[in-house]
Amino acid sequence: MEQHLPKHNCKDFTKKVFLVLDGELPETERKLFIEDITRCKGCLDHYHIEKHFKDFVYNRFDRKACSDQLKADIVNEIKKIDAEEG
Repeated sequence: MEQHLPKHNCKDFTKKVFLVLDGELPETERKLFIEDITRCKGCLDHYHIEKHFKDFVYNRFDRKACSDQLKADIVNEIKKIDAEEG
């Protein structure tokens, strides 16, 4: 079933592109976003550039786990900041 999309707005693209690339939008919203940007060559090109760059960076870095102690220290610092801001 085809959904009718509202008029394309390039400003909406810039608000959502990184949410889509970071996997932070629900699948239905992601599909609507992709369908929407296919109507604007500039937005579609920009999306592909950002996606290729993100993939490039992701594939070039070694992923190393940090120690449990470092994780605990970070969590404790966050809790301390939260408590101070109360």
